[in-house]
Amino acid sequence: MEIVINHKLISKEEIDKWELKRLRYEYNFLIKKGFRLNPDLLSLAHIDQAREALGRMKSSQDPEVFRSLLKKRYTFGNFVSKIAAKLSRGNRKFSMAELIIQHTDMTPEEVMEKIETIMLVNSAEHLFMNLATNPDHFVLTATDKNRQEVIEYTGGSPLPTRFFAHYGDVQGLRSSLSQDYQVQAAGTAKLEDGTIIGGVRHQIKQEKDGLRFKALVEFPSVLPRYMIRKHQYHLACEFRRWIGYVINA
Repeated sequence: MEIVINHKLISKEEIDKWELKRLRYEYNFLIKKGFRLNPDLLSLAHIDQAREALGRMKSSQDPEVFRSLLKKRYTFGNFVSKIAAKLSRGNRKFSMAELIIQHTDMTPEEVMEKIETIMLVNSAEHLFMNLATNPDHFVLTATDKNRQEVIEYTGGSPLPTRFFAHYGDVQGLRSSLSQDYQVQAAGTAKLEDGTIIGGVRHQIKQEKDGLRFKALVEFPSVLPRYMIRKHQYHLACEFRRWIGYVINA
C-alpha cells in the first residue's frame, strides 16, 4: 500500500512515527488515569504490539467509560468547534490523504461496503478494529442506521470532540465526488444539538490492477492549516488499517 499526501509519496516509516507519537501521548494520559498499559511497547520496533494492546484495552471498556472520562475535554472541544463553524459561515477546508492498493481482485464497491460494515455494524470485533485504527479514537460506535458516534482527537487539536457522523446525509457538504470516482461514503458531521461542524466524503476507484482510496474530511475554514495538515496523517494512519482489515481478510 502506498500513501500520498499533497501529491507526495509518504513512507510507511513516516506514518509509523506519527502514530508512535500519538500512542505515547495516549498511553501517558490513560496510564495516569489508572488504565493498565505497558509503556515498554512504545517503540517503532514494537508499534504493532503497542497498537494492539491499546485497542484491546479500549474495546474492553464500555463506551460510557470514555464518554465520562473525556466529557469535560470534549465539552470544551465541542464549544470551540461550534464557534469555528459559526465563524466559517459554511465554508470549509479539506483534509485529504490518498491510499493506493497496487494489486487486488476486490472491486471499489466491495471494499467500501466492508469498511462501512466495520464502522456501522456493532460487534466486539468491529469495536476493536475501529479503536485500534488510530490512537486518538476513544468511541466509534453505531447509534442508528448510518449514524456513528465518534469521540476522538482530530488532527493537531489539543482537545477531543464528540460528534455524530450521518452517512448518506450530505446536507451542507462543500466537497464533491472527484472525477472518475463512482463509489463514496459521504456524510455530515454534527454535534449532538444538530450543529453541522463538517463532514466526510471518502471515495474509491479502480486504478490499473488495484484501487485508489481518497479519504477526505471537511473542517470549518477558520481552523489553522497546521491542524488540517496534521489530520492528513490521522487519516493515513486509520485508513491504512481499515483498508488492511478488508484487503487482507
